[in-house]
Amino acid sequence: MYRVEKYMDKFETYRLYDLKNNSFFEVVPDRGGVITRFVYSGNEILYLDKETLYDTTKNLRGGIPILFPICGYLKDEKYTIDGREYNMKQHGIARLYKWCVVKTSVDDSASITLKFTSSSETREIYPFDFELIFTYILKNGMLTIEQQYINMSEKNMIFYSGFHPYFYIENKDDALIFVDSDVCYDAIDKKQLIFNGKIDSKKPEVNLIFESKSNECHAVDKQRNMKITLKYDEVFKYVVVWSLHDKEFICIEPWMAKPDSMNTKEDIKMLKPGEDLKTVFSISASME
Repeated sequence: MYRVEKYMDKFETYRLYDLKNNSFFEVVPDRGGVITRFVYSGNEILYLDKETLYDTTKNLRGGIPILFPICGYLKDEKYTIDGREYNMKQHGIARLYKWCVVKTSVDDSASITLKFTSSSETREIYPFDFELIFTYILKNGMLTIEQQYINMSEKNMIFYSGFHPYFYIENKDDALIFVDSDVCYDAIDKKQLIFNGKIDSKKPEVNLIFESKSNECHAVDKQRNMKITLKYDEVFKYVVVWSLHDKEFICIEPWMAKPDSMNTKEDIKMLKPGEDLKTVFSISASME
């Protein structure tokens, strides 16, 4: 029912199958532990620009990039801790480094566990010792990401994490997005708006930030009669919807905090030495 394969495609790639549901996903540990593909019942769920996957000098456009220890940008790409100023690019460091494969399993699901550990290089950007242990699980057609964030430092560690799923939607005019939220902020036009479930596909860029009132949101691709459901723990307080006019994707992103929170300290997470945070995020699809 479940199977794991490994092959080379520029990078070592793991493919994990749920054969009963004609579903699989792929992971590239060396490119930030990113999930690059998720196929449900033969349907591609994720968008992927392979050129940006193969070229490590480019930001990866596609799959499900991991955002840690920040989501979004920092003002002037800077923040200060203990009186020292640090530089960090948008979305943090986890997506930029190699992750190690800990184990795979096909017992009652197809799963792979990856680990990302701090180093002298990461400490120059983010001054903490940490370990991230993520397990990707495919079972009954649902893709689940179990996360563990561990503070290995001798001081309190601050962070806010998130995910950046690129959903493949060919005709964005036929897409509906449902987020349970009273507040929608347009980060391009710098104003709040009332969201009617449809993005303006004619805009060069759409960037909306929702304060989520529930632990799930949905997208409906009417062209394919497909519903995509995202579920996440309450630690993910925000949902970001992002898209570019000329690309066949809509990103629907659960975030723990808003952009620049490393400076504003709003909604920031703190772990004491030795503490950890465990949380879960899942994606499922169904045919309408």
